[in-house]
Parts: sequence; structure tokens; C-alpha cells
Amino acid sequence: MAIMVSMIEYTLKKSEDINQCFKNLYDIVTFLRDPKDGCPWDKEQLPADIIRSMQGEIYEYIDALCDNDNSHVSEELGDVFLNLFLLGKIHDQNGDFSLTDCINDACEKYIRRHPHVFNDQKLETSSEVLDNWQKIKKDVEGRKDDEKDFFRGIERNAPELERCYKISKKAAKVGFEWKDVQGVFDKVNEELAEVKNAHGEKEITDELGDVLFSVVNLCRYMHVKPQDALQSANRKFILRFNRMYENVQNDGKNLEELTDEQWDNYWNEAKSLIQNSDR
Repeated sequence: MAIMVSMIEYTLKKSEDINQCFKNLYDIVTFLRDPKDGCPWDKEQLPADIIRSMQGEIYEYIDALCDNDNSHVSEELGDVFLNLFLLGKIHDQNGDFSLTDCINDACEKYIRRHPHVFNDQKLETSSEVLDNWQKIKKDVEGRKDDEKDFFRGIERNAPELERCYKISKKAAKVGFEWKDVQGVFDKVNEELAEVKNAHGEKEITDELGDVLFSVVNLCRYMHVKPQDALQSANRKFILRFNRMYENVQNDGKNLEELTDEQWDNYWNEAKSLIQNSDR
């Protein structure tokens, strides 16, 4: 298969060897980033640009995974690898570090942090592994955190829903927790009441944030990941709304022209049809 990249002629030779496959992909990335004959778009990309692109590819990978579509999963995972190699190439060209340095350091680190696998240390549970992981980071690698920040180690740029879950989980781990689930329900209702009495954009924003934080706490208390619950709600809403949309179209109507009563009737009909089809 001949591929022309600007003035670069390249023939891809597919391989069953993983090392050769990675070399092929890195060669293609090198051609794309070639200062003279590379792709104008790829040459302009910065790490921050690639990160945004890779986030989108990861979401597409997750979608394919949820759909149990292995062909699509493979394609999207390939896109993730491409973005990773682009990041490595950009840093290499900038003189920050080479991709080989990055991978060699990663190999050393993960061997060092798994002495129960690559050495004779005995760790029996996941909890023991995680505790030892943190101990190695501090005692062996000399990682120093801000001792005044109790929440050090929680990623600052993680999605806020996930970050909120980790913050509340860490606080609960040292005893900052309700005695029973009713206390969490009461807190959610308390925060909802404060939203009703809030005035002005900032106060409303703050109070809505407190509601979300309390609901995430409720998810954690009930052993449900909030992103899983929200994903389920999103999928359910899309399924119901699309069924309603189909029914409205079949009746020769437009969504924009429905009365409040018609909205309720179509929505309840869609919910009923979907619930019955799931049984």
C-alpha cells in the first residue's frame, strides 16, 4: 500500500511483530511532523492541542467499548496510540525529552513499583499494593507533596465529576462521613432548599455546586460511580427522547409546535414503550 505524504513516498509493510508495528506508526508520525514535507496541520500542533484531540479519541474508544464493537474499539485504540506518538514526537522535536527516554523511564518505574511481581516482596491484597505504591513514591523516589494540602495527589485537571468523587472519598476515609445514608439524603435536600432561596448568578452557581457535590457523595455512599450513573441517565434520556421524536414525526407533528399536554403524553408513551421492550 503506497501512501503519499506531501512529497514523501512511503510503503507500509504490515507486520505481526509488535516492535515493527510501533516503529511503523512512529515512522508515519515522523513523516507527518517533517519540517519540510510534513502535513501542515500536524506540524502546527502543540501538546495542548494533542491532549484535546486524544481526550476525544478516548471518549470514542469508550463508546465503541460500550457498544461491544471490537472492530471499532480497535480503530479508536489505534487513534489513541497515534496521539501518544505525536505527543512523544513533539517533545522530542522541542528538545524536551525523547520518546525512548519516556518509555525507558516508565519501564523502570513500573518495575520499581511492583516489587511483589519483579522481586520477592509479599503483598496479598490490592489495598496492600496501593499502600506500598505510595510508600515507594515517597521513600524511594523522593516524591514530596504539599504537606499542608490534605487532597494532594488528586489530579487537578481530572473531570470535575471524577475529582469530586475522589475528594469526598478521601475525606470519608479519615472519618469525615455520615453515620447512615439518611444523613446524605438530608444533606441533598438541604442544599436543594438553599438553591431555591439563592439570588444572583454567583450565589446560585455556588448553591448548585453544593447540590452536585452532595449528590456525588450520595453516589459514593451507595457504592455507585457518579459518572456511571450519569452515563446511564444520558443514555436513557436519549433513547426515550428519540422514541418520542419518532412518534411525533409519525403523527405528522413538529416538536416545536407541541403543547405542554402533548409533551407529557408523548414522553410518557415513549417511557412506557421502552420499559415494555426491556422486559
